[in-house]
Amino acid sequence: MEGVKVKYSMIATESIKDILEDYDIDAVTSCTFLVKGLNDTYLVTTTSATYIFRLYRHDWRQESAILFELDALNHLDRNHFFVSTPINRRDGQSITTIAAPEGTRYGVLFTYIEGNRPDINENNVRLIGSALARLHEATKDFPSTHDRTFELDLHHLLYEPMERIKPVLHHIMGNKHDALLKEVITKIEGSVLDKQLETGFCHGDFHNFNMHIDNGVIGAFDFDCSSTGYRAYDLAVFWWNLTNNYSNLASSCWKAFLEGYKSCRTLNQEDEQSLRAFVSLRRIWFMNILLQNDDVFGTQWIQSHNIQSFINQLTEDMAHI
Repeated sequence: MEGVKVKYSMIATESIKDILEDYDIDAVTSCTFLVKGLNDTYLVTTTSATYIFRLYRHDWRQESAILFELDALNHLDRNHFFVSTPINRRDGQSITTIAAPEGTRYGVLFTYIEGNRPDINENNVRLIGSALARLHEATKDFPSTHDRTFELDLHHLLYEPMERIKPVLHHIMGNKHDALLKEVITKIEGSVLDKQLETGFCHGDFHNFNMHIDNGVIGAFDFDCSSTGYRAYDLAVFWWNLTNNYSNLASSCWKAFLEGYKSCRTLNQEDEQSLRAFVSLRRIWFMNILLQNDDVFGTQWIQSHNIQSFINQLTEDMAHI
């Protein structure tokens, strides 16, 4: 057998500690592997502060795309929006390059946002809605010279995902849902194209799992899915999260979320009318993420009952678009 190929390696905390010696921070007292997701996250504690070290997976994000993300975080921080910000190395660089077994990986050290994940209730989601409005307002003039490599547009959210989803549906369920998939594309295009929808910088994954609340203040983190694109998508992600994870609270909390957003920023009529279509786009994007990243999510979940659930959700969506 020739050399073994590695798709994903988990870097030991001892090696992360070695990397942290290149940063001007106090002595590290603990480094813990926190979570494996689309990237690896480590919780770092020093004698005076807590940090997050994110290690991007090989080939998940190009260096220019990460620099775009860091530009956005620094821009938001300068505009007094509470985010987890990057910490530069002693050499002034914000990215650490790591020669992992599978290839080059990039690491970034971030500040840690104190507090806890917000509970879902009307008061908190009203705060979250106003926070998203302030994020959109703070980034209306956001510039970056770095290429993000993708936008939150129909290519990224619909056409590209469908190319991966269709063969899986055909393999498991045959072609009986082809008409539905055509309807999905047609109705979403009708809700999005040739409309006066606002575009600009978006978080891309704005829900309560990617923020902390402390004394009534929302702090946002994990901008890995951020880019420029349709602002309505940012709102729809939160609606998708409510319906998926808090269905008994979804109706009242979605209303409160919109109230919070509109209390700080205007939401035009066409953007509001497009929100259901963007919830569908979120479902489609997320299905693509699951299929694309089998080293994170595995393949055991790819079974007929899960695929049928996805079809049922899209069918329900189409009844309201």
